[in-house]
Amino acid sequence: MLQVIKVLDRCKIPYAIVGAFAASFYGVVRASLDADAVVSLEGGDGKRERLLSLLKKRRLKVTLRHGDLSDPIRGIIRIEDSFQNRVDLLIGIRGMGEDIFERIVSATFMNQKVKVIGIEDFVAMKIYAGSAKDIQDAIGVLRVCADRLSLSLLKQLTRRYGKKELDALQRILSKRGGK
Repeated sequence: MLQVIKVLDRCKIPYAIVGAFAASFYGVVRASLDADAVVSLEGGDGKRERLLSLLKKRRLKVTLRHGDLSDPIRGIIRIEDSFQNRVDLLIGIRGMGEDIFERIVSATFMNQKVKVIGIEDFVAMKIYAGSAKDIQDAIGVLRVCADRLSLSLLKQLTRRYGKKELDALQRILSKRGGK
C-alpha cells in the first residue's frame, strides 16, 4: 500500500484508505489479505493512464476492471506485487460523494503520511456494502469511536446510499441506545 500511495501522491490523485486498514485505524482490528483505498480520478487530465503507467514501471501487476450498471463500484484497479500482496483502488462508489476527500484523517504509518477515510464516511460505506463482515466493522467502529463522530453527519452520509441503508443504520443505533 505504501508503494501505491507514493504513486498516488506523485499523480496528485486524492485517495482514502478504507477496508480492514481503516477499521484497524479506528480500533477494530481484523485480518485481511489485501489493502483497499477509494480514489478520485475526476477531472480527466490522463490521471488514470499516468497512474497505471507509473505502477507498471514499478514492476507491479495492474488490472483494471469496470463495473457494470448494477455494480455499486464504477471500477477497480487491482495491484499486485511479486509476493502477491494486493491493493484494490476503488474508483467511484455509487452514493459516495467527492466530499469524502475533505474529511480524510491524516496519519503516519511506517514514517509515511497516509490518508484514512473519515469515521462517518467509513461507517456509512460499510453499511452500504452490507455483508456481515462490513456490518460488524461498522458496529465495532461505532462502539469504539462513539464520542468522536457526528451522528447528524453519519445519518446524512448514509442517506446518500439509500433508504435501506438509512434504515439499517437506525436499527444499529437503536440496538446500542443511539438515536
